[in-house]
Amino acid sequence: VVEYVNPSFTAITQYSTEEVQGHHLAELPALENLSELLFDSPSSLAMGNSWQGEFKSRRKNLEPYWGQLSISKVYGDNRELTHYIGIYEDVTQSKMAQQRIERLAYTDNLTNLGNRPAFIRKLDERFARDSENPLCLLLVDIDNFKRINDSLGHHTGDKLLVSLARRLRNSLSANGVLARFASNEFAVLLDETSLEDGQSVAQQLLRTLDKPMFVDNQLINVTASVGLSCAPLHGSDPTTLMKNAGLALHKAKANGKHQVQVFTEVLNAEASYKLFVENNLRRALTQNELEVFYQPKLCLRSGRLLGLEALLRWNHPERGMIRPDQFISVAEETGLIIPIGKWVVRQSCRMSQQLQQAGMGCLHVAINLSPKQFSDPDLVASIGTILKEEGLPAHLLELELTEGLLLEATEDTHRQLDELKALGLTLAMDDFGTGYSSLSYLKKFPIDIIKIDRSFINEIPDNQDDMEITSAVVAMAHNLKLKVVAEGIETPEQLAFLRRHRCDVGQGYLFDRPIPGRELEEKLKRYPRGPMA
Repeated sequence: VVEYVNPSFTAITQYSTEEVQGHHLAELPALENLSELLFDSPSSLAMGNSWQGEFKSRRKNLEPYWGQLSISKVYGDNRELTHYIGIYEDVTQSKMAQQRIERLAYTDNLTNLGNRPAFIRKLDERFARDSENPLCLLLVDIDNFKRINDSLGHHTGDKLLVSLARRLRNSLSANGVLARFASNEFAVLLDETSLEDGQSVAQQLLRTLDKPMFVDNQLINVTASVGLSCAPLHGSDPTTLMKNAGLALHKAKANGKHQVQVFTEVLNAEASYKLFVENNLRRALTQNELEVFYQPKLCLRSGRLLGLEALLRWNHPERGMIRPDQFISVAEETGLIIPIGKWVVRQSCRMSQQLQQAGMGCLHVAINLSPKQFSDPDLVASIGTILKEEGLPAHLLELELTEGLLLEATEDTHRQLDELKALGLTLAMDDFGTGYSSLSYLKKFPIDIIKIDRSFINEIPDNQDDMEITSAVVAMAHNLKLKVVAEGIETPEQLAFLRRHRCDVGQGYLFDRPIPGRELEEKLKRYPRGPMA
């Protein structure tokens, strides 16, 4: 029975003293749940001397509020329980402030989805509650989103993300948890879902995102890549499951994007190897473990030696010779490709000069440039400096460009290519025919040479399509006043075909494998030499 309340109690609850004094606690709407909580259950008050907690209630006018109560037992002289005394407080404002802070901390401001911390918390809670039933984790990355931002503007990009978030939310069942994980990456948690069902949902998400979206009065097409891991098969804790979904997503993007990749243990091995490369490559540059090999390039009309292609190798002290395809991608991701690329340019220029001094004539040297090297604002200046310091005439240095670089060329890339051309360098388009191979590249960029990819040469003369494509490329290039290099020549029949169709330059195992720099001078002595035809 309530014996006394002070004015603060009546101000909070809006009940007067007369309305509450003499009444049982259970009769008071302001504290209607407390009687059962405190006295009719094994609460801390029943078992001990005090209880403290927060609860929701309503004032007399039915306005909801949050109250906090601390209640303790009071004993008489003979240690008999005589009273309970409570301190009651309105904590509505602090509770609302706490909720606002939590909402800000765990909500993505743009899409109003949960953010990365919110998703991780949900995942942690799920594993703490149930670690046996299956669940699937999907990481969904919007492909080429940077290009959308760059071409249409960040304002349109943000609107697109909001639309994508809505579309993803609508395509998931009610128990699917969706969060915006990063700029253009979403995460999906599918509880009690098998690997097969998870794959089905992932494919459905891809199909959903494939449909064009109308944003800012224009239709925008996007695609996505999805990495999928399933617990407990791919991880029995949140950290492992997220790591493995990330590895799967990375693989999906590396394989060409717009696909679903399920985690496999092979991806773990690849990640371990990548970490090994990253940890060792920096040292390799300073410890002279990198080496340049050179493959001869011959005039197909006269058979004379015209130049060399520089090919990077890594001679690891424990693992031996490592090919570029096993470490260049890591060098690009870490930015090490920039100092490595400059080192290759210097070594190649130095080798060309060394061969000239040995009486082998003026040999062109071709170097592959990674698209990542064009992110270096010092690229043109550094190449110009190296040419000057090594004393190599600029026209003897040939830079091979990837189709991907030209496809995604920015204004800065255009400017850098023009500046490289202004230095007097030769620019070649590598692996022509394997991608889009748009003729617009040959009009928009200062290209001098195109290289026919080895995949077209490989099946000559057995594959009629490859022969027709190759002959058409040679004829087209000559009409555009471009020279043509064929790589991967391995048989006399391939050589005869290319000569017959007036291909200019060739390289391949029929002539020579890549030669270590230390052996180059001796091995080149058998080649006839002369100016480029």
